Amino acid sequence: MARPRTIDRDHLLTAAEAVVTGQGAAALSFASVAAEAGLSKASVQSAFGSRAALIDALIGRWMQHEADRFEAALEGAESPEARLSAHLRCTYDELHNGRGQRVATLLAILASEGQSSASVRRWYQERMGDLSAQSPEEKRRRTAFLAAEGAYFLRCIVGLEADPAIWAEIFAALDRP
Repeated sequence: MARPRTIDRDHLLTAAEAVVTGQGAAALSFASVAAEAGLSKASVQSAFGSRAALIDALIGRWMQHEADRFEAALEGAESPEARLSAHLRCTYDELHNGRGQRVATLLAILASEGQSSASVRRWYQERMGDLSAQSPEEKRRRTAFLAAEGAYFLRCIVGLEADPAIWAEIFAALDRP
């Protein structure tokens, strides 16, 4: 008797990212992921159960990957300035390595479908706290954090094009005390 084949969720998530990146958010379905992964639609459905669960898994995978990158960028430092600098480096890298558009699209799907955004809010709170600031330095860090997020969304969601040197200049200026 043949052993049942195990479905590789990571492979399916990679296929789902390829669908979103190549065909747009509206094309994300069990059928499109199955076609991209070379599996049956039933296999994808059995792995995730619903489109919402698939989207949650995509966001969760990105958030874990981003948390790992952030920890590596921190290099053991925990000061507020080090946290901001690590966030800026990670955000800048995200803009220039091809993942930014994919993640922005996934976040847009999440928001447009009325999905719970609790995990995204939690991600931001872990990254930068509640955004309260008392000292001038805390206020500068808050402004730099929000400016980086604004630049990210303008580039990835709005599609604002600029010379890579301009993006580098913007992020370098945000990272200055």
